[in-house]
Amino acid sequence: MEKLKNNWPLLLSVALVIFSIAFFFAAGNFSKQGSYVEVKGLSEKIIKSDTAIWSLSFDIKSNDVDSLYSDIEKNIVTIKKFLTDKGFEASEINVAPVNIYQDTYKDSAFRYNSTNQVSVYTKKVDLAKSASNETLLLVKNGVVLSQNHISFEFSDLNSVKPEMLAEAIKNARDTASQFAKNAGTTVGGVNRGNQGVFDIVEKDPGSPEYKKIRLVSTLRFLLN
Repeated sequence: MEKLKNNWPLLLSVALVIFSIAFFFAAGNFSKQGSYVEVKGLSEKIIKSDTAIWSLSFDIKSNDVDSLYSDIEKNIVTIKKFLTDKGFEASEINVAPVNIYQDTYKDSAFRYNSTNQVSVYTKKVDLAKSASNETLLLVKNGVVLSQNHISFEFSDLNSVKPEMLAEAIKNARDTASQFAKNAGTTVGGVNRGNQGVFDIVEKDPGSPEYKKIRLVSTLRFLLN
């Protein structure tokens, strides 16, 4: 015990040396891990929608239930014929449940008010766009639309994901390489990455069937 007490300064010195060496290597390793550059990679692609959803709505007002029913049925038949004449299949045409509001106010012009909707869900994108601009023919046949809205969707995002992600990563690496060159070093592997979100918007108001897909990925590259 006495011998240990006499040698404790020496033991303390050895421990401090060991700790200093360990700290030196740990700090060096940490420094290497901390040498990185974080950049963003962009990928954009213009694609054509593969699905069209077309909604046609009309209102019918009447004070007689039988007349209301007759007018609704007549309009639905007329709209269906218009759509099939344009080239749509019966399976692509859907009629929503009739929404009827009964106005009990004594001075109301009409006791029964109905809102009705016929929609088309189709892969015939070009046909839907052209036909939606020809609904004046419905007016000629007695149908006045309260809404004529068409939207286009791209449902096969998985078909373009790999290509766009590869492009975003390439662009990010190019940016990181340029940064490394300016800093007098080289780019290593990816230390951390965030794929980002695929954003789909209309290419322009005049051609809503075309979409612009945009992806911004964030990646961290190690520097050698």
